[in-house]
Amino acid sequence: MLEEKSLCTFCDAHFHLVQCSRFFDVHNIYPSSENESFFGCTCSHEREEYFLHKEQSAVLSEKFKNVHLFTSFGIHPQLPLTENAVFLEDLLRCGEIDAVGEAGFDLYTPEFKKTILEQEGAWRTQVELAAQYNKPIVVHCRKALHLIFLDSALLRKICAVVFHSFCGGMHEAEGILGKGINAYFSFGKQILNGNKKSIECVRFLPSERLLLETDAPFQTLKNENMTSPLEIRRVYQAALEIRRRENPLLSMDELQRALSCNFLRVFDMVEK
Repeated sequence: MLEEKSLCTFCDAHFHLVQCSRFFDVHNIYPSSENESFFGCTCSHEREEYFLHKEQSAVLSEKFKNVHLFTSFGIHPQLPLTENAVFLEDLLRCGEIDAVGEAGFDLYTPEFKKTILEQEGAWRTQVELAAQYNKPIVVHCRKALHLIFLDSALLRKICAVVFHSFCGGMHEAEGILGKGINAYFSFGKQILNGNKKSIECVRFLPSERLLLETDAPFQTLKNENMTSPLEIRRVYQAALEIRRRENPLLSMDELQRALSCNFLRVFDMVEK
């Protein structure tokens, strides 16, 4: 649980700890501070990556008392290795992970479109496992929201559905919620580069449906070669400025408290 005395709490709904090690020493990416707390969900997609991810997470949690990491494992639609389904279920059965994902669809390129059958098989397996083991699912979806809507009945069975770097606008978000899905919509640095749909969602979504992320190290702006998990601070500041267009008196503390509650409802199964 979050401590009442935390002055600043940043929750990163989605990042890749192991891939961050390509750019910096992951064991020193967070500051040891009494004034800040960092919560995050870090994901992996292959066996070897998962074990390294688990090792790095344990070191970080031991070294930094202000860092609290949750883990997810999934079959990514860009690399739909369905043979990993057995490993995923083993992790769920043993209570080793906090979420399933990234899972979903990616039809962004002709190459990805060629694997649509494999993507569909991986998606269906992961949705069923998330429902069976009462775990949230983290969704990756590009150019494929129509496929998500087709599976609304399945998604209603899942305790929480997090749309990582949500690519739709308010119309699509409201449509998903209107289907009875317990959905949360997460945004990262796309709100810093003028993405109109993302900014619209951050501005108008109910606060209880909003999450923020870095997708570190991948989601970058022009002339950047990587993103640090610490850039969650920058994303929070941008989100605050956007939400103040509707609520000029909104404080950073209020935003942090709202998003912290959302994050823990999803990943820590608190007050569902």
